[in-house]
Amino acid sequence: MYSSFEKQPEEKKQTIIRVAMEEFMKNGYDRASTDVITSRAGISKGLLFHYFKNKKNLYLYVVTYAKNLLAEKVMEALQSVSATDFFTRVKEIALAKQRVLAQYPYEAKLAVSAMLTPPAAVKKEMEELLKQHYETYEEAFMLEHIFLKQLIPTEKLRDDVSADTVLEMTMAIVDHVSQKYQKRYQRKPFDFLLHSDNIVKELDDYFRIMQYGIYKTEDKKG
Repeated sequence: MYSSFEKQPEEKKQTIIRVAMEEFMKNGYDRASTDVITSRAGISKGLLFHYFKNKKNLYLYVVTYAKNLLAEKVMEALQSVSATDFFTRVKEIALAKQRVLAQYPYEAKLAVSAMLTPPAAVKKEMEELLKQHYETYEEAFMLEHIFLKQLIPTEKLRDDVSADTVLEMTMAIVDHVSQKYQKRYQRKPFDFLLHSDNIVKELDDYFRIMQYGIYKTEDKKG
């Protein structure tokens, strides 16, 4: 569908993608101007439409590009996670993902915005894109969750607490903290080095409370 665009030199493609991302993030889908995009990218409007046919396809292309790039970089980052303690590994995973989002701010802002609050004109396409994303990475997610569950010290858990519950609660906490910082991306640039300590502290606070509630009395952390 985008064969003409894909044949272009990489530098030219990256310029168009970057400019389009910036325009969509600055003004939103409805108010984004293809005139501004073509002017800043140094191409004609006719050429832009030759590549993408219309603004909708351009938006879908750059969102898909951003989503795929982030997913690829996250998967690479997770390869370096080595902790074998359950809560430490969860923190390392969360920080690895946040680090990727911080390294690719425009891609992160566009992808998060498109997935969480998709423009009405592309809502159906965004739902399908999100479905495809989960299907593509479902096996990797499941394997990581299985490994994480095996790291939970079940012998320390209270009799009325299961490993499944601990995993679900922990993932819910991580999602909450992650979304909190992702929303900040929407309002201003995110400095990972500046906020990484805050993320760790927030997760530690939640995990400390969790450990107090899930472990037997003799195994509670001080």
